[in-house]
Amino acid sequence: MDNDRLLELLGKRSAGELTLKEQIELGQLLKEHPDDQLFSLALEELMTVPTSYAETVPEKAVDEFINQVHQKIARKRKGGRRFQINRWLGAAAAVLILVLTGIGYYRSRDAGNTVPNVVATRKGNKTNIVLPDGTKVWVNADSRLAYAALFGRDTREVELTGEAYFDVVHDSKRPFIVHTKNIDVRVLGTAFNVRSYANEPSTQTTLIRGAVQVSLKHAKDKKIMLAPGEKLVIQNTYPVQSLNGEQAHLPQIELLAVNSNPVDSFVSETEWVNNKLVFDKDHLEQIIPVLERWYNIRIVCRNKPITQTFSGTFENDKLEDVLQSLQLSAGIRYKIEKEVVTFY
Repeated sequence: MDNDRLLELLGKRSAGELTLKEQIELGQLLKEHPDDQLFSLALEELMTVPTSYAETVPEKAVDEFINQVHQKIARKRKGGRRFQINRWLGAAAAVLILVLTGIGYYRSRDAGNTVPNVVATRKGNKTNIVLPDGTKVWVNADSRLAYAALFGRDTREVELTGEAYFDVVHDSKRPFIVHTKNIDVRVLGTAFNVRSYANEPSTQTTLIRGAVQVSLKHAKDKKIMLAPGEKLVIQNTYPVQSLNGEQAHLPQIELLAVNSNPVDSFVSETEWVNNKLVFDKDHLEQIIPVLERWYNIRIVCRNKPITQTFSGTFENDKLEDVLQSLQLSAGIRYKIEKEVVTFY
């Protein structure tokens, strides 16, 4: 059996980037070679072990932990033969639930530890998890999802910075609540997408099915109900306080309709779950942060902003394929130097 191919497929599954075709291939490989199922289970357990996160963990500790994961994986192979870890397995390790000083470290701490569990992804990586209540969550690149160690016992609340797609298990007694910097999203059981990046001008909530209630952090009495196929866009601006303490104005709010793809029932706002990069009449300033997160690069603009919009769908395309499309459709010239792209 090709060990490198097995590791590639297992790594992509742990990174949340396994296609349906590859899922079938992985199942067939494990079926044909039952001895390797033990390695599959060991790897999956290693990739999903619950740990805690500390804000003070240094970047060096992250790299050391990833190296330790690689070593543990290598030792799982029967006979201990050494092999090269490819980029997908590296990606899987990079999106592990982060404590990043070793699996046993936080487990050995006192049982009263209330530090939340955190799933954090770097630029260029995505992952998916199943929460203790059975809710499925896909976490996009450069995002952070935190939930209490006792999640699901009395409450179901998570904190999100970045973007995530939620498929929530219904529970009428325990609403599922997503907290972001500017809004709270409250549901009982539904599928929806929340996008709340600090470097973007707006926070967005897109409802696929069910119903959600969105509350503004700075206007507690402002609650907005969404119906399936609707997207709420709230500008990330703080209300100005008047002298008597009353709010002078509220952030700009838009309620938009979204159209689903008849093939897979997904909308453009959630196609990233299927590893598709979708732009729908987006301006360049909207496209740049998406490309930076998706490809783990930095983009520098050397000329005046381009006012025209751009639309396109890319599936498993290389960065240069996307840039060439921008060049052909919008006349954008570019230069790639290592991990920096310059637009002219």
